Amino acid sequence: MPFLRAEKKSSGTYLRILESYRNAEGKSTHRVLYSLGKLEDYTPEQLQRIGIKLFELGGGEVKTLLNGDLEELGRYNYGYQQIFGKAMRHYGLIDTLRRIGKKSKLQFDLNNAIFLMLLERLQDPGSKLRNYLNQGEYINLPEVALHHLYRALDKLADNNLLIQHQIYQTGRDLFNQKLDIVFYDVTTFYFESEVEKEGELRLMGFGKDGKIGNTQILFCMMIDRDKNPIGYRIFKGDTYEGHTFAKALEDLKNHYQIDKVIMVADRGMMSKNNIAITTEKGYEFILGERLKNLPKDVQSNLLDLDRYRHEWIYNEDAEEPVVIKYTTLEVGNKTIISTYSAKRAKKDKLDREERVETAKKLIANPSLLKKKSARYFLESTAKQTYCLDEEKIKRAEKYDGFLAISTNNTTLQTTEVLDQYKQLYKIEHSFRSFKSHLETRPMFHWTDKRIEGHICLCYIAFALQNFVLQNVNKTAPVITENMLRRTLDKMQVSLLKHNNQKVYIRSAPSEYEAKLQKGMGVKALLPLIAEDKISL
Repeated sequence: MPFLRAEKKSSGTYLRILESYRNAEGKSTHRVLYSLGKLEDYTPEQLQRIGIKLFELGGGEVKTLLNGDLEELGRYNYGYQQIFGKAMRHYGLIDTLRRIGKKSKLQFDLNNAIFLMLLERLQDPGSKLRNYLNQGEYINLPEVALHHLYRALDKLADNNLLIQHQIYQTGRDLFNQKLDIVFYDVTTFYFESEVEKEGELRLMGFGKDGKIGNTQILFCMMIDRDKNPIGYRIFKGDTYEGHTFAKALEDLKNHYQIDKVIMVADRGMMSKNNIAITTEKGYEFILGERLKNLPKDVQSNLLDLDRYRHEWIYNEDAEEPVVIKYTTLEVGNKTIISTYSAKRAKKDKLDREERVETAKKLIANPSLLKKKSARYFLESTAKQTYCLDEEKIKRAEKYDGFLAISTNNTTLQTTEVLDQYKQLYKIEHSFRSFKSHLETRPMFHWTDKRIEGHICLCYIAFALQNFVLQNVNKTAPVITENMLRRTLDKMQVSLLKHNNQKVYIRSAPSEYEAKLQKGMGVKALLPLIAEDKISL
């Protein structure tokens, strides 16, 4: 029967697997089946891992090793620290934050404060007070005072450009980013407040969240084709989104030294001034075009379906291939590509009919409309009196199914331009991550600096999460944001007191845990770990 023997020699202790047998003379003796090398070449953790694995292969359960009095002293999550701690190190943010703290001569550890807030934002977003109260749920996390969390936000606000550049530069090195395509879009984050203060960020404006009457800020972001963040800016809540575009171009040219890119943005950015600025800086553009605002002769050509002699077919997830008809028209120094989709025409008609039905209900209560009457095809016949604008409804019908974009690029094929514009959904998904998964809004910070710090924190969280998902999804199956969160939630350890010793017992690995750890290049924890030996 095979057995393990530790043989001590002058050069060290050797581990060998031996087998007992009877030789030709019938005497009992041993022979070496396998040599495991010197005991001194193994760490205690490695030996424990080997022993526990052999025990489990023999059909045993780890808990049976713990005979005696047991008491659970606590249960902690380690998944978020292990995975996002690795992402922090990859981006060099730990060193960056350490330098910021040292330069500011802080009396607390800036890394600990920000890491706690990031873990909470990525796990279960909540207030800074809740972050403070929840810090005991993580394993061996240094304690952070509540007021240090707020001071840490201030430091993020002061150094947000440095942090953005650190993430951008490291991202280029890690993923070899191709920045020939830059996607740009704008969204709004609202506050649970109607109070405006002149000159501050929180102001009333056109909200994209449908929160009428709430103050807000404007958030603008640039990403590359892989959703890697390039940078962001914050504007006052009453800023028109098209006026932010010039600032984004200036940042690309001056702060990021990016010379050759194609800017891809939605029709809200389309203006003669923005196009002029883009070309002046030597950039190319693919921008959404307002078909209804084009000259009538141009519209006449683009609304003629007999001109639509080309087709572009693409696949959407879990759907049949979508057929898009298109035509092109040279107008000045740009090419307008107009597309028509029967599926889109059906949706446009349905949307219009829903607005008309809403309009009929609002006619009875016009005070709710304020400046939104045009949106519901209503016209004012007298003071505070509205009726349906039948002519406008009729005019809107002829645009059903049409969508146009403009570009000054001369090297891409028309279908390639269409495909790049379609990729704008990636930044829309990014905003959805900010708003839903990371719960950036509503915000409960009232000063500009705290708002800026909160946004920077959420931006870092987005970058870390995107980095993790890119790494783990290089191979199938694909892990989504929610699957990632569920997997990390289950990565826990229990601290047990066994007689006079304290040990950690790891939770059973869940479905995607091994894939996640392999993708991030971290090791699985041992099932059983001495309290002073645990390391992430």
